[in-house]
Amino acid sequence: MTSIQKQNRKKGGRPPTGRIHKLSKSVTVKFSKPSYEALRLRARKANRKLAEYIRESALNGEVVSGHNAETIAIAKNLIGMANNLNQLTKLSHQRGFHETHVYVVDLLRRLKAILCEYRQASQTLKSNIDRKEATI
Repeated sequence: MTSIQKQNRKKGGRPPTGRIHKLSKSVTVKFSKPSYEALRLRARKANRKLAEYIRESALNGEVVSGHNAETIAIAKNLIGMANNLNQLTKLSHQRGFHETHVYVVDLLRRLKAILCEYRQASQTLKSNIDRKEATI
């Protein structure tokens, strides 16, 4: 066979995949047994391989954040105030309630204000999520 015949000869097999479609990166994800079985069942119902189903879900799915930065800041503030309340409780048990009464009343007032802010922020977040679901 000459070199010209070798060049004109048809190659067998699958055509090469383009660079865009080639899957070269991998991500390791761990699931609990019930979660894995639920995913496998969903993939089977969608008539897809498990890897294809997870890939499409990750790329096309919408992730809704549980909390925004504002509610996280309020929660951290609330946690700090709760720690202060615990410290004041311990102090009032040691020294007597009459000495710590002013601090406790002030802390309770601030805690109520933070709880009101947190409730308002969570209601705003919930109404935004409901609005998004209604438009879909």
